[in-house]
Amino acid sequence: MKPPRVVVVGGGPAGMVLAYQLVTNGVPVRVLERHPDFEREFRGELLQAPVVEALKRAGLFTALLERGQALPDIERVMYLGERRTVRVPGPRERGAVVSQPGMLALLHEECLRHPHYRMDFGTTVLDAVQEEGRVVALRTRRDGVEERVDGDLFIVCNGRNSHLRKSCGLEAEQFESTADALWLRFDLSDAPEALPTSLQVHMFGKGRVVVFQPSTRHRLHVAFSEPGDLNGLRKDLPELRRRLLPTVPEKLRPHVERKLDEHTEWQVLRILVDRVKRWHAPGVLFLGDAAHTMSPSGGQGLNLAIKDTLVAANHLLDAIREDRPLDAAVFDTIQSERQPEVDQVQAGQTRAGQMVLKPLGVLHLMFTFLGAVMAVAGKKMKGAAGPGVEPRYLTPLARGTAQAH
Repeated sequence: MKPPRVVVVGGGPAGMVLAYQLVTNGVPVRVLERHPDFEREFRGELLQAPVVEALKRAGLFTALLERGQALPDIERVMYLGERRTVRVPGPRERGAVVSQPGMLALLHEECLRHPHYRMDFGTTVLDAVQEEGRVVALRTRRDGVEERVDGDLFIVCNGRNSHLRKSCGLEAEQFESTADALWLRFDLSDAPEALPTSLQVHMFGKGRVVVFQPSTRHRLHVAFSEPGDLNGLRKDLPELRRRLLPTVPEKLRPHVERKLDEHTEWQVLRILVDRVKRWHAPGVLFLGDAAHTMSPSGGQGLNLAIKDTLVAANHLLDAIREDRPLDAAVFDTIQSERQPEVDQVQAGQTRAGQMVLKPLGVLHLMFTFLGAVMAVAGKKMKGAAGPGVEPRYLTPLARGTAQAH
């Protein structure tokens, strides 16, 4: 029996990790990506240990290291104010920072080794086409020309609050979340020694949270979050400098100060925490942020999305090899396996969003008390990175791929 034709909406980390697993196991895949290339938004680069381990076993992480597209052994460190380090329950979190464009390009290169793979850049998905209650095609637009893309299964990985949810009849529930975030990127290639060696989260009370993350190519990412109009703040450079610079660690401050100007790369990210009640409809499956939008808190969104695809590939490829239909029974199994961790993380993000709104003095008391509890509970406290996933179809890279570019 011929394998099904799978259409993946979104060529981000979730879509490309899924495409890689399907394509390298003989399934025809067409990826629809609205951007013209992989050089896109600059968030979501922290991979937690379970995901790093899965990528290592497939040789993907080694290839990224050799290409200079990953920073290994990155710890997430939390601070109250500028200097007091604090802990949350669980073991210390060590993962890696991975360049999204670098990872996506690697997966794309590997998929291109197979004739049954196709990537359509610059393609906007307009709507789902349904016949007899089943999604059978997508309406797309590319270079001003509309097209119908047919397939046997459609997997939506196009990120936050996907508009395809509504057209496929899925209902979403939204949870209370934190303030929006202003994301900035600085090139510190002229001062690489100033880059932090960890991902630093500083909480200043009353909703102000600032994150400093090293990235590949000697880049620094800064996420500044506080209640209020962040779009307006970005347009008022003197006020932005007045609010942001005092939060920057002393070693880093002079470099950010001289580079923070009207040419600084930036974007405002609207913070959402929501999820669809059912991840699927006939003919279509939603994964990652398209199914459950996460806040940036803890760097969870990227990791949960990749775990979704590892689990989805396990069950989809099992069904294909056993000649079973790709229907609600398979989709329900995928959602049931992933839902508990998603629920747990979203509940934690909601609590964290409420916590950071408290004054700094209250946060000091709360973390002092939490430290005492952790000292008593010890190893019984669970880690924030969540359980690992056993990817059965994450094919090892072809020999010779892991060469520096």
